[in-house]
Amino acid sequence: MTTLTSETASTPTLDTARLRELLEPRSVAIIGANSKSTWSHFTHSNLLDGGFTGNLYLVNRRGEDCHGQASFASIEDLPEVPDLAIVLTGTNSLETILEETRAKGIRNLILLAAGLGEAGIEGEALQAKLVERARAADQLILGPNNLGFINAHAKVAAFSHMTRMPLITGGVGIASQSGALAIYLLPYMASRGVGFSTAVTVGNEAMISAIDVMGLLVDDENTKVIAAYLEQISNPAQFLAVVERARAVGKPVVIFKAGRGEASARVAAAHTGSLVGDDNVIDAACKQFGVIRVENIEDLVATAGIIESYGALPGNRMGVVTGSGAMCALVADKAEQVGLQLPSPSESTIRGLHDAGLPSFSTVNNPMDTTGYISVDPTILTKANQCFIDDPNYDFVVVNGSWPANQVMADMGKPTQDELLRQLTASSKPVIAMSFLPTEVTEFGRQFAIDHGFPHASDSFDRGIPAVARSAWWGRRTAELAADAKVPAAPHLSKPEGAESWTEIETGNFLREHGAPYVPAVIATSAATAVAAAEDMGYPVVLKVASEDIAHKTEVGGVRLMLRDAVAVAEAYDFIRTSVASLAPLANVQGIAVSPMRPAGNELLVGIVRDPQWGLVLAVGFGGVMVEILKDSALRLLPVGPAEIRRMLESLKGIDLLTGFRGSEATDLDELASVIFRISQIAVGLGDQLEELEINPLRVAGNQIEALDALIRWKA
Repeated sequence: MTTLTSETASTPTLDTARLRELLEPRSVAIIGANSKSTWSHFTHSNLLDGGFTGNLYLVNRRGEDCHGQASFASIEDLPEVPDLAIVLTGTNSLETILEETRAKGIRNLILLAAGLGEAGIEGEALQAKLVERARAADQLILGPNNLGFINAHAKVAAFSHMTRMPLITGGVGIASQSGALAIYLLPYMASRGVGFSTAVTVGNEAMISAIDVMGLLVDDENTKVIAAYLEQISNPAQFLAVVERARAVGKPVVIFKAGRGEASARVAAAHTGSLVGDDNVIDAACKQFGVIRVENIEDLVATAGIIESYGALPGNRMGVVTGSGAMCALVADKAEQVGLQLPSPSESTIRGLHDAGLPSFSTVNNPMDTTGYISVDPTILTKANQCFIDDPNYDFVVVNGSWPANQVMADMGKPTQDELLRQLTASSKPVIAMSFLPTEVTEFGRQFAIDHGFPHASDSFDRGIPAVARSAWWGRRTAELAADAKVPAAPHLSKPEGAESWTEIETGNFLREHGAPYVPAVIATSAATAVAAAEDMGYPVVLKVASEDIAHKTEVGGVRLMLRDAVAVAEAYDFIRTSVASLAPLANVQGIAVSPMRPAGNELLVGIVRDPQWGLVLAVGFGGVMVEILKDSALRLLPVGPAEIRRMLESLKGIDLLTGFRGSEATDLDELASVIFRISQIAVGLGDQLEELEINPLRVAGNQIEALDALIRWKA
């Protein structure tokens, strides 16, 4: 289990009860109501059409009737203090309105206006002033630059744009940093048969962030799955604390984080910096803490819908029953892409299928094509389903099916309707219906499912197969995290005096002193002392330039390998001195390091770099100096334990090189993980003093594990 460091520890957040007060008003005032305004029209109509039964007041400075309802000319004139004020006016009036709502005693506000924190220095200053005044008056602002929220179970549609009515309630809670996205997201969810509990758009996050909303959804009894659209994660500590709370209560978190193409602003001297980009760190954090990250809104909805209905699937072994060979091909391709297994049916399943009436010419495979014979005997499909359900080779079963779009389709399905419903709702393992191609849920289909008790059906194999893979991953990941031991606290280490000017020799001595295996080395300041050191160590040896100013030694001719005698050592010494003087004339060179030349082995990079938001990040990868080219690496936030480090190693594409590839000596992965853990604990122990620590390469030959070169950069 990962333990949050001081940099990623929980920070004070918005009180959930305080936010709930804003989201569950019993009375609402629309300030700036105007019959000519579409914003006003939708705000008013959504509240009424959404089923709001509390008092609804309109404030129009002329006191004109709006939307067929009387209004009040001022906030002061309102007959009671409303629980929520929805402010539709522009930025110029916000200071005045904030003061008038304070005087009235209104504690909760939605500000729709744009042109504040997102609009430059003046807008930022005005937003900051509004927040300061609101905090002083114990007021809470949602927005600005947002469209409000919908609390479906409380029937409060405080949303100021066109949206689908009536509301489709369900168990997916939504936090969105974009208001415009919600305009399209909510109808799309309804079209896929996925209902929501609460949807909140946060805009500029002046006082309420998307992560605050996620925290509320953790505690919300109507929410089973938390879905979030995020453009940035400005408070990683709070984010990690919320997702850990969600995991503790069994609620999956699914996010679509936009901006994968953003370039990192980090500049690092070592290879690790090329691996630890902004989006790569977010990806690693999600994997590490059990957050499901998807690539688009469609997958957000498909995944949330599957997990809301079926929870964590119990394994990776999928059985599939279809009525088409084309479906089988599509499913097989998708399953391979997302890492799902498609075991062959057992012998008893094969016999059972033929006993149930499957034609002798049909081949029993997984995915299973029941062929066009279902036109002759429609029950063959549910009989095949049952054979797969009873097969112990499968953790769950996917069947081809969907909610009927109309009465004609419902009538066609009557011969198998009852048996299919029983299979979907009362089987010993999860049974999930999926359409072949993307299918929109009609009003008829939605009501049919409600009337007959049909569970969620995924809109297509294309979306559904990856969604069930994510569900299975989430179940597996939460089990791993629950079983992992707590990471022990790293002993505090002080930065040694003069460490800024260390060469790799001093760096190696420091790492060796604190438990990291490191190749011995001696600094030579002449060819003669280099030869003497080599004679003491025994040939062959390697020579490297020793300079705190040179991170990549090979790029300046600063490394000579496999030196087998005194002549070769002396020549290499002179070559390195000359090359470095030419290619790095300003570098401070302490001398030339002499070390034993180790036999060939696998070269790993083990690097730790400080991300400005997320703290220390561990990178492990194959390739040594070739790591950027091979692009075979894994990242985790620190601290992290040996079990998770082993999983990092097992996730590498080159893992076979460590497990006895082509007769080579296998490496004890637990021992290798233990070595990397000790290195990571050194970094954690150094705390805020450390900017970057890199061992490259870490030589791994069977169970011989030793660092051959290292770099430490200290925080300025």
